[in-house]
Amino acid sequence: MKNSFRNIEVNLPKAVLTIGEVNNVRLSGNVYGDLESARVVYMVVGGITASSIPFGQQGWWNALLSADLIDLSQDAVICPSMPGNGSSWQGLSDFTPGDELPRLSVADLADLVALWTDGIGVNQPVRYIGASFGGLIGLSLAIRRPHLVARLVTISAGMRPDGWGTGCRHLQRELVRQSAKLGRTAAGMSWARQLGMLTYRGRDELNHRFGTLQASEALPPVASYLAHNGEKFAAEFPATTFLLLSEAIDRMDAKPQDLTSIDAEVAVVGVPGDLLFPWDLQVELHRKLREASVASSLWALESEYGHDAFLVEQEKLAGLLRDSEMFREGEKRNNNKFRPAYLEPVKTVRLGMIGCGVVGQGLLELLALQKEDLKTHHNVQYEVTRIAVQNVAKKRAHIPPGVIIGDSALEVATASDVDVVVEVAGGLEVAAAVEAALAARKPVVTANKVLVGRELPRLAAMASRMRTSISCEAAAAAAIPIVRALNHRADEVLSLAGIVNGTCNYVITRMQQDEMSQDEAIVLAQSLGLAEADPSADIEGKDAACKLTILVYRCFGVWISPDDFDCEGIAELTTADCELAERMGMRIRHLVHASRSDGEVRASVLPMVLPDWHLLAGVEEEYNSVYLSFKNSGDLSLFGKGAGGLPTASALIGDLIELAGGGVTPWPAPNRITNPKPSDSGELYFRVSTNGEAVMDKKIESHIRRLGGVVRNKVSTSYGEQVESAFIVGELRWDNRQKLKESVSSLARVTSVLVLSMLR
Repeated sequence: MKNSFRNIEVNLPKAVLTIGEVNNVRLSGNVYGDLESARVVYMVVGGITASSIPFGQQGWWNALLSADLIDLSQDAVICPSMPGNGSSWQGLSDFTPGDELPRLSVADLADLVALWTDGIGVNQPVRYIGASFGGLIGLSLAIRRPHLVARLVTISAGMRPDGWGTGCRHLQRELVRQSAKLGRTAAGMSWARQLGMLTYRGRDELNHRFGTLQASEALPPVASYLAHNGEKFAAEFPATTFLLLSEAIDRMDAKPQDLTSIDAEVAVVGVPGDLLFPWDLQVELHRKLREASVASSLWALESEYGHDAFLVEQEKLAGLLRDSEMFREGEKRNNNKFRPAYLEPVKTVRLGMIGCGVVGQGLLELLALQKEDLKTHHNVQYEVTRIAVQNVAKKRAHIPPGVIIGDSALEVATASDVDVVVEVAGGLEVAAAVEAALAARKPVVTANKVLVGRELPRLAAMASRMRTSISCEAAAAAAIPIVRALNHRADEVLSLAGIVNGTCNYVITRMQQDEMSQDEAIVLAQSLGLAEADPSADIEGKDAACKLTILVYRCFGVWISPDDFDCEGIAELTTADCELAERMGMRIRHLVHASRSDGEVRASVLPMVLPDWHLLAGVEEEYNSVYLSFKNSGDLSLFGKGAGGLPTASALIGDLIELAGGGVTPWPAPNRITNPKPSDSGELYFRVSTNGEAVMDKKIESHIRRLGGVVRNKVSTSYGEQVESAFIVGELRWDNRQKLKESVSSLARVTSVLVLSMLR
């Protein structure tokens, strides 16, 4: 191939950009080699000030020329020019540094590059190599024109700029604008470049080269270095072009969902010491590409030269690019290479907490205890920046120094120094703050079973719409990772049965083992932090109902309001019931139960009697357990603590870890079921309390037989003048249960009747 070099212009009547329609467009760029006969066509784009001549005597990236990299005897290279620096359109040259310039984005520049590429007749997908500003354009081009980019090497760039780099560029632009108002544009450009040099080059290099100001010197050694680069920049680069392109960098904001359109194989190269586009931005891009199923590899260019290492360390970069095999011939490969010699920086996630009661303080305690483990095993550290509470003056444990404490949940949800909102206040009153967080595209991690149980479909839809997430492991069964298990299940769930309220289970255990009254057991649970000051939501089954709603949603993809299925608590349960059940080889537990058969979902929250050999019968104290039955893989049981600040906090941290790793599973759009079908019939436990010594078993059994029931077992005991009789009744129609209760309750000397279902 003839090693030709030429400039090619493409003239278009108009182009449509995000700023609107521009007319009389002139797109320019340089071409090396013959596009028609080239083995491979490369596109090379450099930093904001780079020319479109990367090779030769005036070139800035000659190290890429090699037989095993870019071979100009066989390959062609195209290098587009940016607006104001070779390309233009009607009126662009009329702008001055003091004018309000067009608000170009990197996406606009990628579109212009694509128009030029089409205009010069490129007939194959290109291999794009872009550094810094050029890397941003390459990523945007691969997103917007996936057919145009076969392979992409992005160096010292990312999906977006960070706040520090954006701030530096803002100051650079202000120096130019304010100087232009005084008629000193060249001075402003020089100062802007000098500020830039402090970010382009590495701290170590500047320290080694220039040291400290000596007593004999009027200016520090670094001053002449900065002045030389500033004056050279001001003389060679147009001020309006600098302002235009600098602002375009700050408008770069590729979303994770955008990356799914990329068809190119990608190599992400970063410099760990880069100040302008830090290494963690390269790590973020690589991870998000992999999550989007893009073949991506991550490479670290170790250098003391910081952002400009790709220019200063060209031979080292060339060796790294050879190792990446991005220049090797062949079909697209699933390149999973990652250089583990360079550890990824620990990711910092800033948390805003809404609420700081027992669970919130437990979370703060666990975050402090597990800080080093989280760094070591998950490469993440959590920094609590804000907490919203009702009583700001109240003393709370484990709050780190520097945390802003206020009484506005909305402020926490929308604060710029909060990345993830953790909601542990409970209740429906925090709904507005949770919605505000999701609207701001901030993930929410919550332990609020009331809010999630009643509003999850709406909140999940909002999270999906805003491309964020809501996680609620702690709202389902405290320490048990049941939601996570269901998120990743690979089999159809047939049924679930479980103990999901640690308070109820603790109370029943004390009644069973210590013969405490229910009231005494509740007081003890409160003293241990296992029950709320008002335990009615637990004792009445409302807490478990909200949790069952979450589990049914994840198991079966349907949503049933906590108000729409049978829900009973343990308020009527007595110590005598625990004794009677145990004498018959049974245990009483407060259970959630759900199943799907023939497309119909049944769900209930009830105190139930079950054989003492059943796994759930052995769950005692404040522990929870969920028993799942799958269509193909059989049964699965999960067990763990279901009450208390630290167990619940552990579930919150589990969600935070999953979130940091990008593994959150979205909630599906549910089908709403308003009247789940109850069981047609079933066995039951029937307890009758009577006054007087006379045994009334015969009368009670006759009432049972009249309604179609069969007594399979019975036992009685006396407490002074009170006689307690319990019966296990065979299959009885659901609608006859209430009739039986009413008919027996009408008998003389009967003081109370309790009917409980039996777990099949």
